[in-house]
Amino acid sequence: MAQTKRARIFTLFWLAIAGLALLAIGAVWQRQAYLTRGIPEGLPPPIAHAGAEMGLNVALNQYDDAELAENLAQIAGTGVRFIKQPFYFAPDFDWAEADRLARAAAEHGLTLVPLLDGNPADNFAPPADPNEYAQWAGEFAQRYGDQIQYYIIWDEPNLTTHWGNRPVNPAEYAALLTAAAQSIRAADPDAVIVAAPLAPTIETGPDNLADPLYLQEMYEAGAADAFDAAAAKPYGFHTGPDDRDVDINTTNFSRAILLREVIERNGDSGKA
Repeated sequence: MAQTKRARIFTLFWLAIAGLALLAIGAVWQRQAYLTRGIPEGLPPPIAHAGAEMGLNVALNQYDDAELAENLAQIAGTGVRFIKQPFYFAPDFDWAEADRLARAAAEHGLTLVPLLDGNPADNFAPPADPNEYAQWAGEFAQRYGDQIQYYIIWDEPNLTTHWGNRPVNPAEYAALLTAAAQSIRAADPDAVIVAAPLAPTIETGPDNLADPLYLQEMYEAGAADAFDAAAAKPYGFHTGPDDRDVDINTTNFSRAILLREVIERNGDSGKA
């Protein structure tokens, strides 16, 4: 009887040890998954237009010619090669000013990355006919395609403040993006179309829409072929780059992983 009882105790003891070991293994696995989410196992397949390049956001139109040359010389002196400059769609767009900025960037060996944005005068409302915007974008590519590779189509369309103070509309943006991409590619076959950088937000509409949800709805609207790269805005806000939480309700640096996962779920993993 005592021997049987002892055997039971030993059995329960080893079962408890085994259970604790399984819990520890599970905890280690979960911790590893948490730390490595978004990092591919082994070498990733080729991704077009991937890789890190230093760039600088600029607002060059505020400078006269002398100030412009001075600022561009300072930028070039840092080793930065890419400069992102906004240009705003308008019926009376100032091509002479755009010529001045493009010419100055080229003279200093800098690659201009145009952000082809909406018109601030009407709160960045999209035109009723997306072909109007597309025609302007195509003319931009026709004029500057020999010195431009990347074209960014609009900015933060997932915020009502950048969509005419109207409810955001991923399908409407997808139509605008598609029309612009077709027009740009017709003028510049080597163009790389970058979808609008999406603002990090946790809202679910109708005014503002979380960036992963917005990107998914762009895919559902058929925008996949219209862009060569997606764009994120990993500001981090209140946390640093070591914050590995990946959650749609968290606006940190790791949030960009959510956008990458949307791209992969839609069978577009060869795209940056």
